Amino acid sequence: MLDLPTRGNRASGVVSTAAGFASARPAQREPDSRARFGLAGRVLVVTIGFALLAMGLFYVARLASYRETWLHNKITVAQTALEAFDAVGSHELSPDIARKVLESIGLKAIVVSTPSGRRTVSASPQPAADISIDPTREAFLDSVGAAFRTLAAGRGQVVAVTEATAADGGRIEVTLDETPLVAALWRVSNTFLNIALLIATVVASVLWTALWIMVLRPMRRLTSNIIAFGQRPQDVSRIIAPSGRDDEIGRAEKALAAMQKTLAHELAQRKRMAELGLAVARINHDLRNILSAAQLISDRLATIPDPQAQRLAPRLVATLDRAIQFCQTTLTYGAGSEQPPERRPFDLNKMVQDVAETARDEHGEDIDYHVDIPPRFEVYADPDHILRVLENLSRNAAQALLEKGVAGGRPKSIRFAAIRTDGEALIEISDTGPGFPPDRKERIFEPFQKSTSQAGTGLGLSIAADLVTRNGGCIDLAPAKADDFYCGARFLIKLPTPERAALTNARPGVEA
Repeated sequence: MLDLPTRGNRASGVVSTAAGFASARPAQREPDSRARFGLAGRVLVVTIGFALLAMGLFYVARLASYRETWLHNKITVAQTALEAFDAVGSHELSPDIARKVLESIGLKAIVVSTPSGRRTVSASPQPAADISIDPTREAFLDSVGAAFRTLAAGRGQVVAVTEATAADGGRIEVTLDETPLVAALWRVSNTFLNIALLIATVVASVLWTALWIMVLRPMRRLTSNIIAFGQRPQDVSRIIAPSGRDDEIGRAEKALAAMQKTLAHELAQRKRMAELGLAVARINHDLRNILSAAQLISDRLATIPDPQAQRLAPRLVATLDRAIQFCQTTLTYGAGSEQPPERRPFDLNKMVQDVAETARDEHGEDIDYHVDIPPRFEVYADPDHILRVLENLSRNAAQALLEKGVAGGRPKSIRFAAIRTDGEALIEISDTGPGFPPDRKERIFEPFQKSTSQAGTGLGLSIAADLVTRNGGCIDLAPAKADDFYCGARFLIKLPTPERAALTNARPGVEA
């Protein structure tokens, strides 16, 4: 009959004062309107920097390769010229012819060393070289350094370039003026610089545009929305609308929208609770005085010899006492010094019988009340708190039966039942009404969620959940059983028994 799903302690809304609500809101700071070097600017600078770095590395390799190729071409031209003279049988050249040949190929002298001898082609006198170079023996870094040294060299420097010949195992050496090579390297540098700037601009523009569309603009939208929502989190119009993307940014937008909706809802409830708390604090003092006067009148009614008055007067006095105590407790809570529940063993059967009898007096024969609780069924809690919980649930069930009717043609009926299991008391309050709509079941214990009548405040179930939790128990809306006579709303309450409380008290550190 009774089943209670596993449930943690339910956090319920608590009425706070308007001053407390105001103090909980930090002062908003105006956003800094000064221009900032934001994420977009940083990404642009990094993109341009990496593009220029890549082009710079390519330029260094290209400059070293061009110098090496230029020098190798000079060696090749010198070999070709010598082979041409050998082909016509001319081994020794006149100084005038040698000068013309060397000027045509841009050299000052050619020296070929072979195992059979040494051959020289030069104008008289043969110039002396400032430095000697063997490109085939230079490592990459050496070639890069030599290219930049050549680029920075002055005009008129003479160099001797040596390279091994593959044909006869000899070596060929050419002496040349480095000025044409320097000019060629500068032309290559200027051309490469223009091309590099163009490529870097295009690549950086395309890459930055792609980053702006795919990442930066959505991130700026997220950031702007977070800032705007933080300034007025209660404004639901500032909740971000997800763009529908299926990547990480799209999931972040959906998560942010859900978080903002939850926060806006919680802030709206907090504000309403604060306003309610302020209103309650204003009226409770006068209400307590009115109830005190009514209590004096009820005391005089107890002296009337009428049997009906004698039967009802004690219950009226007890009800007024509870109302006065409740007003005092509310004022104490509003002052921030709420007292903990006074938990003790009490007979649940007797309490439920009183609740049912009061309800029968109110509704007459319109609703049947059934109590299925064993005699002397004790629980360990604050009796006033549990009485308020039972009265709230009973009143809600009666309102649902009277306003919305019953399910399946059954009679209007409410049942109270309880059993013990594993040292805990399981209490069920069920009815034959229509139950709760599926869209309200998840939030019925939240403040201002009206469960039965639109005329109520929507605080009854929230207060009930708070009272049960403060007494070491939990409350839940159990699924309706279609084959059960009481197939409407089924509330299950778990409370500790005196035996469980005694065991818990004997083991410090364990919550009852």
